[in-house]
Amino acid sequence: MSLRLNPEYEKLLPKMSEEEFSELKASIQAEGQYYPIIVNEDLEVLDGHHRYRACVELDIEPDFEVHKFEDKLLEKKFVIEANLRRRHLNNFQLVELAVPLLEIEKALAKKRQAKGGKNGRNQQLGLAPDDAEPEFKAKATELVAKKAGVSTRTFERGKKIMEKASEDDKQKLREGKASIAKVYSEIASSGNTQTKKEVAEQPVLKQESPLEVQNKAELLTLLERMLKQELFCPSCGNSMFECSKCHKTLHELLKPKNSENASV
Repeated sequence: MSLRLNPEYEKLLPKMSEEEFSELKASIQAEGQYYPIIVNEDLEVLDGHHRYRACVELDIEPDFEVHKFEDKLLEKKFVIEANLRRRHLNNFQLVELAVPLLEIEKALAKKRQAKGGKNGRNQQLGLAPDDAEPEFKAKATELVAKKAGVSTRTFERGKKIMEKASEDDKQKLREGKASIAKVYSEIASSGNTQTKKEVAEQPVLKQESPLEVQNKAELLTLLERMLKQELFCPSCGNSMFECSKCHKTLHELLKPKNSENASV
């Protein structure tokens, strides 16, 4: 039987340096494969991607075990949690892996709620669906952060970095060349600056003085009185008091303003 890789699961896999991969290959060649590769019923690799690649390159038949899952979400959850157990990952790499897990936990909780109406139990576990109250979503975040081995605060900051930071900053975090606290601080500072700029650029509406308001009201009254007289040109019959630029009649100009109780 031939094993195969699932591109979706490969995206969740923490990168291994060439040096680390070479050491893994050397270990398998010299001492054999200590741990079996975990696959699903379709023989897709769930855990042990690097071991599988090493065996392929060494032309060694890999040892594997088949795990069955009732739900694809449970299968993906297994893949993520298996990767979270890697000891060499830094905090940002752990958060990157755990963020999809947060959505999976919420989706699973929602399915359980739909099946058995066990909303109270799910909420106690912190597995809240998207439409749950904020406090239950907070519990879900706390649960996933704990599985990732980071604090809730670090998890939330890392999640915000994933949404807002540049790819260059993310790569620095993966390589340990920057800290979550520093990059998060820069994002927060940039956001505050942008907000202030947007507020400053908003046009300032000119407030009318009481005299201007009174003048427009009196003008409107005068124009309405003139309109009621139904003045028109005695030569051609066209309505008088037509705008020389847009050629709208007085009636057209007054109608929308009357309906909105606005001034001319």
